[in-house]
Amino acid sequence: MEADFSLNPKKRVDKIFGEIDRDNRLIQKPDAIVLANALDPYVDLSFFYVTGYLDGLFERTFLLARRDGRIAVFTTPLEAGNARGKRTGEIEVYSENDDEAMRERIKKVASDVTKSVGVNSGELTLEMFNSIKSIFQEVDFVDVKEPIRRARAVKDTDEINHMKKACDISSRVYRKIPEMLHEGLTESELAAEVAFEMQHSGGSGLAFGSIVAFGRNSAKQHYTPTNYKLRRNQLVILDYGTRFKRYCSDITRTLVFGKVSKEQRRIYNIVHEANRVGVENCLAENNGKDVDARVASVINSTEYRGKFIHSTGHSLGLSVHEGGFLSNTSDIRLEPGMVVTVEPGIYLPELGGVRIEDTVLVTNSKPNVLTSASRELIECGPRK
Repeated sequence: MEADFSLNPKKRVDKIFGEIDRDNRLIQKPDAIVLANALDPYVDLSFFYVTGYLDGLFERTFLLARRDGRIAVFTTPLEAGNARGKRTGEIEVYSENDDEAMRERIKKVASDVTKSVGVNSGELTLEMFNSIKSIFQEVDFVDVKEPIRRARAVKDTDEINHMKKACDISSRVYRKIPEMLHEGLTESELAAEVAFEMQHSGGSGLAFGSIVAFGRNSAKQHYTPTNYKLRRNQLVILDYGTRFKRYCSDITRTLVFGKVSKEQRRIYNIVHEANRVGVENCLAENNGKDVDARVASVINSTEYRGKFIHSTGHSLGLSVHEGGFLSNTSDIRLEPGMVVTVEPGIYLPELGGVRIEDTVLVTNSKPNVLTSASRELIECGPRK
């Protein structure tokens, strides 16, 4: 595979410029946009949003997009084949061996860009910005980070289909997890098995480093799996996702290995209810801040007040965190086509944690939950 040929790069560019023109905070509207990739992982995912390229890292690569929809990619010979593919006529591709030759090529091709250039500060290194400034020496630079974020936040049909596939893969893998659990299994071993199953089922790698935590470790929200071994009657948290055509899934489920205790079940039921409330409130026109408040109120109305210590969720797409959050500090109005997570949790250092996370598509009617794995509490392994 070389590119996602179903998308229309010009429409993506038009969408970005549309957001730029609607942004009243931008006094100056740029004539063109330049995206610049440094070395992995400092690569602007907006580059792949526009181009649809599925193969290649595209390090030290530039993209020039003009208001009339013309798009040019300037890359190395290593990536030239991936860039050209079947995009002839849609994207002009230029290949140069060294940085200086590439800058000179861009200067020549972009000689008509004389007033202002938009840059994406959110995914741009200082080194690459200095390269852009050396190319466009007598123009004004406009930060178009927010218009690009808004353009990417509302997914089109192709993007939604890719994310549905990624979520379906992750959900199907969850059904196999109870059978993987056995006494003495390490967190790292389970993480490896989950990763294998996702890729074996059609995923193209991890969306992020999986969180697999047993027992008290499950009270740590951001956790790296270790050689800690599973024991009876422990909570097991799995927070994982895969990619499909570069788009992410994100799901969290909590199980009990052995027999569930009264307190474990109580915590689980509260988090389950908070998840339900969060999902039901992912409605167009609702504010992300309000969704977060309603979810938090479910937990804070119980004896576990204050034990939900992170935001309710985040936007999802080419990146696992696309810039928008369902939190008490984020003022974002939900729109049809947005994809967000809902992930309430309760964390007790002496016992462990429970988190239930789903990926949700905002629509014109009721929310569409893309992660279909069961949310019911599962007891697996020995019950004694």
